[in-house]
Amino acid sequence: MGPMKAFPAARGMALEDSVEGFWERFAAHAQEWPIAPEPFGSPILELLTPSGILHAFDRGFIPAPRSPVRVVLHGVVESAEPAEAGGISHLGGGRYELRGRVVRALERGFYLFAVGSPEVLFVLASSQPLEAEQPLAVRLAPPLMAFRP
Repeated sequence: MGPMKAFPAARGMALEDSVEGFWERFAAHAQEWPIAPEPFGSPILELLTPSGILHAFDRGFIPAPRSPVRVVLHGVVESAEPAEAGGISHLGGGRYELRGRVVRALERGFYLFAVGSPEVLFVLASSQPLEAEQPLAVRLAPPLMAFRP
């Protein structure tokens, strides 16, 4: 495996028009996960997934009412390289590396990415094309985000 290929910034690429708009576009890929209790008003959701604990910036308008919560996990790809093993690594701060596969392209610049078994799904934005079904390690720009209704 060679060095990761860094992608240029997604200049001019609109990632979301609004929280509601993003949810409407990608709600079909939402999953329900238990959350750990957080202080009231915390902007971070601690999601308990089969691939590990994820700390995601909560894009909901009101605090998550109770566990479990239905979310679309969203990240922006900074770099990618071929990889074999699946899993999620927390790299510190809001940075994550995901090792999984591209399920399919969703729309221009957006891809459905699956990690582990059972699968944890992510809607990833990438300035470069990602090939479907190719196993990849992708590094995400912080923060990992969780959109919810």
